[in-house]
Amino acid sequence: MTIPSPLAGGSRKAAAALLLCALLVPGQPAFAARSAAPAVLFDYEDGTKTSGYGIEPNACCPHSIGVSTMGRTGDYSIRSHLKYGDPAVAGGARAESHTLGLEKSYYRSGDTVYYGFSIYIMSTWKTDSREDILFQWKPWRDTCESNKFPSAFLTVQPSGKWRLRVNSDGNRCSTAGSVRKTSFDLADIRPGSWHDFVFKFRWSHRGDGSIDVWHQTHKAPGWKKVLATTGANTFNDDATTKGYLKWGIYKPAWNTAPTEVDSRVVVHDNIAVGTSFSAVDPSAH
Repeated sequence: MTIPSPLAGGSRKAAAALLLCALLVPGQPAFAARSAAPAVLFDYEDGTKTSGYGIEPNACCPHSIGVSTMGRTGDYSIRSHLKYGDPAVAGGARAESHTLGLEKSYYRSGDTVYYGFSIYIMSTWKTDSREDILFQWKPWRDTCESNKFPSAFLTVQPSGKWRLRVNSDGNRCSTAGSVRKTSFDLADIRPGSWHDFVFKFRWSHRGDGSIDVWHQTHKAPGWKKVLATTGANTFNDDATTKGYLKWGIYKPAWNTAPTEVDSRVVVHDNIAVGTSFSAVDPSAH
């Protein structure tokens, strides 16, 4: 089987979709055909930073967020560039896109949702002593709260691993001391590769929550299930509170001091929200 190049053009999308319907990939939930479309898909194929949805940036500078011609399956993607010393945005060192204004991306306790996306780690990526946050599931805070942790976020660790960090709280009003924190290592960081992820969250602030994660790279295709866990994974929020998505780079350590690196660049593509694995598979859009 020929695997699409990370620089593949849009003409290869149809072939990828046909292969998806014909093959059963090890470690992937069984399906016979592409039966559902994603609720939302940010593939940037319109060549804009909003991908046609009005996505908003958390960006300080012209270099922070830009369209890239290095698409996972099509012609375009989104490039995030953060430099040490960039002015703070939304209280921190970040260059991110977010869906705060897009209702179709929202989640809350009780929902079951699939998410898919691809992240390109540059071949020039250097190991650092502090983590980089590249994707977040982030609820806004309730009126009784002064701040709010993400429900979950995907990081690059100094160990060279992808790590999922999860926060939860069954209390009505969360505080820094009441949040339960857990972490899961998922796969190795492989610079110079597109990393494809599919997440299935059964969101819950109780013990009936669950998370399943699949991963592959474009250089080593073949989905592998890298996490299956149960337990609380979000917050006991007010009925009006929802969560949304953020992707790009957030470097918390740079809020207070430099680290061994002074610049980070990362590329995201084919971010999808849906009700099945096949609907959000980022290697097939």
